[in-house]
Amino acid sequence: MVSKLDEITERVKSCQKCDLCQTRTNAVPGKGNPNAEIILVGEAPGRNEDKKGEPFVGSAGKRLDEILLDAGINRDDVYITNIVKCRPPSNRIPAKNEEESCLDYINEEISIINPKIVCVMGNTAFNTLLGGKEISKNHGNFVEKDGRTYFVSYHPAATIYNQKLIDELKADFKKLAEFLGDNNKEKLYEERRCDFCMAKTKHEVLVIPKIVTKKRRWLYKCRECNHERWLIPYRTVAESLY
Repeated sequence: MVSKLDEITERVKSCQKCDLCQTRTNAVPGKGNPNAEIILVGEAPGRNEDKKGEPFVGSAGKRLDEILLDAGINRDDVYITNIVKCRPPSNRIPAKNEEESCLDYINEEISIINPKIVCVMGNTAFNTLLGGKEISKNHGNFVEKDGRTYFVSYHPAATIYNQKLIDELKADFKKLAEFLGDNNKEKLYEERRCDFCMAKTKHEVLVIPKIVTKKRRWLYKCRECNHERWLIPYRTVAESLY
């Protein structure tokens, strides 16, 4: 039985929506675990990807393998794709019309897999999916958009040209791995919005059980701004522990 991802793969391979179809050797559809918790989204295929028809199999792919291994993430557990599915000549930055021609593909991939998080790697993916700019100022951040969680990081290829970025990229992916670990754990306590900053940022807070009087009181702490406040909660799962 042909899956919806397989259908996208076949459409990508025969795609002629833009002029890149005239210069490519192979179109490069996404590849990976169809049940992935993470989708990694890069910019566009390079020379090696164009030859083999698979994403991240060149030098950037080797660097990505290194980063994933360091973070404790198995490449077989993720789904990897690009904003643009064909290699731009001389590895130039994709033109806007080329990005727009492929936009339906990436949106369908995300919708079908429905991951816990979409990791956008590099300025092209950041701009196309989130309308963002200046990856250097935004990497390592989580972004909520249309009910989906995104994570912003550098493209692995950037570390090949700038070795100083390797440690930053490794730190980003460890943060990503920690996020997944936290989300996979059973939650014992309720999460609330931080009264201090929620009007602007909608930060979440973690309720921490702690008995300070005969009437139970609880401390909650904002995960982003670290604002703390004591409160008497409405019933929580954690009450059953006492």
